[in-house]
Amino acid sequence: MNVRLFTFIILFFCTNSFVNADEIEPVHYAYANYLGSGIYRTTGQNASLISMPFSYELGHKGKLSYGLRLPVSIGFFDFDFADLPNLDLPDEVGTITFTPGIAFNYQYSKNLLIESYIDVGYGRNLTTNKGVNIHSSGVSALYHFEIKKYDSIWANRIYIARYDGNGYDAQDSYAALQIGLDTGLPVQYQILGYQFQPRIFATAFWYFSEVDFFMPRTQALDEGKNISLTNSIELGFTLKFAKTLGYSWAGIDRLGLSYRYSKNFSAVRLLFSFPI
Repeated sequence: MNVRLFTFIILFFCTNSFVNADEIEPVHYAYANYLGSGIYRTTGQNASLISMPFSYELGHKGKLSYGLRLPVSIGFFDFDFADLPNLDLPDEVGTITFTPGIAFNYQYSKNLLIESYIDVGYGRNLTTNKGVNIHSSGVSALYHFEIKKYDSIWANRIYIARYDGNGYDAQDSYAALQIGLDTGLPVQYQILGYQFQPRIFATAFWYFSEVDFFMPRTQALDEGKNISLTNSIELGFTLKFAKTLGYSWAGIDRLGLSYRYSKNFSAVRLLFSFPI
């Protein structure tokens, strides 16, 4: 049994104009552990979320393995994208979420892995003192194959996430289907003593229920509005390291960059884990 930190997830929602934390109630921070890793950039909101998806492997029996999911996310208001290179993090935490759960993985065949999880947790906006109850579940099928020395992974995922206001009227949910392909190039490189393989990927998302992002007031609007997403696509590349960078419980085995696009929304994502 061991404890492993799979990645650090950083989501940056940047505005075109200055927005105070007490002017908005961005409950979608509850989805920090499910919307994907990277650096997100869109209009209408200035909040940054850093997610740490801890996990603890309990054991395995035959083809079945199981463990605990212990993801924690913290968020900051009015943190600008330009602050990232200087590691100039804000002093005050704006939001926090903890969504523990249990995961089961079944090695159906040599090439096919079935993954599933159930999470139940809580999130709180510390600037408004309002909280939300969060629950999510999902199942995935990952098929490993090789064509002319190009090793690939075909991933199919379906999952649902929901939050409900704790003591006040707020709720939302979304369900998504994700299909993607991750392919490694038949080459190996080395830098600073670390061997890695370049990989490219493409993935698409379909949301059975729309994902809403709140846009607060601006000079052009008298009141806030929502941006609703029904689908998105993403293209990118990663470097897969032969050995984990850092400690086994707090390291990364991938590093990459991607671009996600949908109507009224786009995101540049800095990746630290398996991208699909």
